[in-house]
Amino acid sequence: MERRIRVLVVDDSAYVRKIVKEMLSRVPALEVVGTARDGEDALTMVRELAPDVVTCDLIMPEVDGVEFIRRQFAIRPVPVVVVSIAADSSERVLAALDAGAIDFVQKPTALATERIFDMAD
Repeated sequence: MERRIRVLVVDDSAYVRKIVKEMLSRVPALEVVGTARDGEDALTMVRELAPDVVTCDLIMPEVDGVEFIRRQFAIRPVPVVVVSIAADSSERVLAALDAGAIDFVQKPTALATERIFDMAD
């Protein structure tokens, strides 16, 4: 069996962490190795878990997504896919991409509905 891609999910919403973990876990090639509630937590978890890729929200308390990306890339670059309600042309998304994020997936604003599963593909 080939080695699975190790993923860390970062979002301040416990509901979104659960749903994103559930969606990614359906893909046989992916293994969700952990979840983090903010950028500070994510920095620790990246160091401890050594994921191959990180999904990261942008709008979080304490250390937001952009600051997490900047700090992480100063330590050890790791591919980051931004998953956020921010529009793809927003300043935050552009700042995240400029800081090193490799892609952006927009999550629906109505998080408590089935629409969140629309981003699975």
